[in-house]
Amino acid sequence: MFRLKQKHTRKPADKLPPADGHRLLAQQSIARGVAGSTAVALMLCWMWALFSINTGKVFPWFTVPIGALIGVAVQRFGRGLDWRFPIVALVVTGIAAYAGNLMIGILKTGQYLGANPVQILSGLSGDSMRVFFRDTISPIDHIYAFSACGVAAFFANRRLKRHEVVGLRAVERDKR
Repeated sequence: MFRLKQKHTRKPADKLPPADGHRLLAQQSIARGVAGSTAVALMLCWMWALFSINTGKVFPWFTVPIGALIGVAVQRFGRGLDWRFPIVALVVTGIAAYAGNLMIGILKTGQYLGANPVQILSGLSGDSMRVFFRDTISPIDHIYAFSACGVAAFFANRRLKRHEVVGLRAVERDKR
């Protein structure tokens, strides 16, 4: 009787038809997800290393925003709907968390020795990597890397609109 007009709901005539579920499934690409997230990871790790060198401080929490952006990259480039895409984001983020620390270590060592990063990279061995992980990487780095992996996996899957979910469910129903 005293019902107010709803301003934020759609009119029944404005409902969208279900999306094509087959097209949504065809848009998924692990290769694009890996390539895009790897490019984003390299760029962000390089920015983190340069920022750390310029400020003289290492911020281990920087891995968490890097993880979020890698997850978004997997979401945008891979357009994934299943479990494989969070795994891709998790693996790329885990590698990026330690690669960023390694880049910082390489640049710091280069400054200390007066060498360029390529010379430092060519001198890396299994023993120097063992020393790096034993002496440079701290437990807090592991905690932030683990957190970044979780954040990346959270953001990795594609977010669907209501009509896309309806179209995807129709495809799943037809498979049965």
